[in-house]
Amino acid sequence: MNDQDLFDDALEWASFAPAGADQKAEMVLLYQSADATSRTVFVRFPAGWQRAMTGHQPAGEEMLVLEGALSMSGSTCRPGQLLVVEPRATRSQTGTEDETRALVWFSGAAGGWTEGPADEPGTLTVSDLAPGTVRAGGGTLSGSVEQVDGADLGSFDHEVDVYWPSLGRWAHLGAGEAAPAGEGVAVVRHWA
Repeated sequence: MNDQDLFDDALEWASFAPAGADQKAEMVLLYQSADATSRTVFVRFPAGWQRAMTGHQPAGEEMLVLEGALSMSGSTCRPGQLLVVEPRATRSQTGTEDETRALVWFSGAAGGWTEGPADEPGTLTVSDLAPGTVRAGGGTLSGSVEQVDGADLGSFDHEVDVYWPSLGRWAHLGAGEAAPAGEGVAVVRHWA
């Protein structure tokens, strides 16, 4: 099990430059599968960060904004919402007004940014977090996302990520591993 307080001052941030962005952002790699096709990243965008470029990438992306807000392709994701970007979805006018921190789940190989819309673009949606299924399984993204009571999760028969908003705490659990004690609601990202 990998367990992290996402608001710990000791987090080791690495600077990175997203394609077409006007300034760098920072990230902490929390989890990566052995084949690097599943990744969990904690990202910090500075205030006023922008990527005016329109493009797409082959990986799918799901984002929980923890602080601030991120706008992309005319949609804005705020705390309490999930941004779902399917593979090859058109990304345009991406940016933040204030410093923004987000927990991001990637499905698919890293890299591969291409300018312009894809021939067969995926969709981009913002959904409010609510008890039960937030994003169903199937389609172009692996696994699913749900919001549950986070007090006693037990274990799962596959890998999951769990985030407890009231604690600012994240954990990656392998199949069969028991979840640590938490409180309040939890957002569970099922990898299968």
